[in-house]
Amino acid sequence: MDSIQDIAISKIADILSSSKLLTLEVDIWKKIFNNAGLSEYFQQRKPQFTIRIESYGGNPSDVYYNNNERCYNGLHETFMDMVITNSNEELFNLLNNIVCRLNMNRVFKEDIEDDLSRTYRKYGNMYLDDYLKKLSIQQKNEILMKYPSKIFMQLRTNVNILGLDICFDDEALCIMPFTGSLRESSFDNSVILQWLSGHYENIAESYIDAMKAYSVSDEVGCIAHCRNIITGIFTYKKAAQRKWLDGMQKVCCKDKNILNVPINKIPEFKYNANAEDVNARYQYPRYNLIYKLYSYTCALGAHKNEGNVNQAGVEFEDATLEDAFFALRMTEDLLIWLYQTNAIE
Repeated sequence: MDSIQDIAISKIADILSSSKLLTLEVDIWKKIFNNAGLSEYFQQRKPQFTIRIESYGGNPSDVYYNNNERCYNGLHETFMDMVITNSNEELFNLLNNIVCRLNMNRVFKEDIEDDLSRTYRKYGNMYLDDYLKKLSIQQKNEILMKYPSKIFMQLRTNVNILGLDICFDDEALCIMPFTGSLRESSFDNSVILQWLSGHYENIAESYIDAMKAYSVSDEVGCIAHCRNIITGIFTYKKAAQRKWLDGMQKVCCKDKNILNVPINKIPEFKYNANAEDVNARYQYPRYNLIYKLYSYTCALGAHKNEGNVNQAGVEFEDATLEDAFFALRMTEDLLIWLYQTNAIE
């Protein structure tokens, strides 16, 4: 069976070759490949990327451009070649040069101007392009999350499976990784970091510190920073004079019955469909998963030395770099989930 990444690549190639998301013109694919510095890939499959030009009635305005029937194969084979050879940078550059040419009127839902006129009343009634010129990068990314077209959402979801996202940077759409490379010195090229920096600056700092700690093999420091991210991000959702767990309870509101349970009791419950206490008949899956991640980062981070005492001394936990990588990736996944669900906003 094909992997989920292989299926995602197939769907991306299908959407780009068969939909009108991309504004087509003569030599569009040649321009895309050449601008990405990947002209050799284009030359290898040039016939597959030839644009069909159709004219009706002899009127110059009635000229239509379409991908030929072999475009899907050309894109799919190219993407797969890059994956097989671990050419992540090439794939990134190619996708980046594709998405910057997407047709904005097909990226967003058809009646978006009506919604924008209500949200941004000070600008009055305008066309989509005019709104995009007025809005900040943060505002443009917010409407991209809120008002996408169905076909763009399909493209974005499959790009997400590859660990990437489509978002605005300056005036154009671009490809960004969900998380920055852990082995590089720069950590500012991440969608998640961009989101945190714009809304929760202290959490962004902890996220950067966690990645930096990992990059210098400080496993305990990395795990401790992950704990600070977890407790800190949910603090924004808590009520006054309450602990961060109150915020996590609210974020996990889709867990059945969770809002009916005293917050200090949830970790104690073990699922039992026949329990006398009705609250113990529910599983609280989201809450318990996140709480286990928090416990993991406590035990191997800030509280690693708080073990049992025996004749040999303290039985402290021994955190490894692999443990730190595990904590960081799980914490990043939690942040991605919060970003995608707008649970903290």
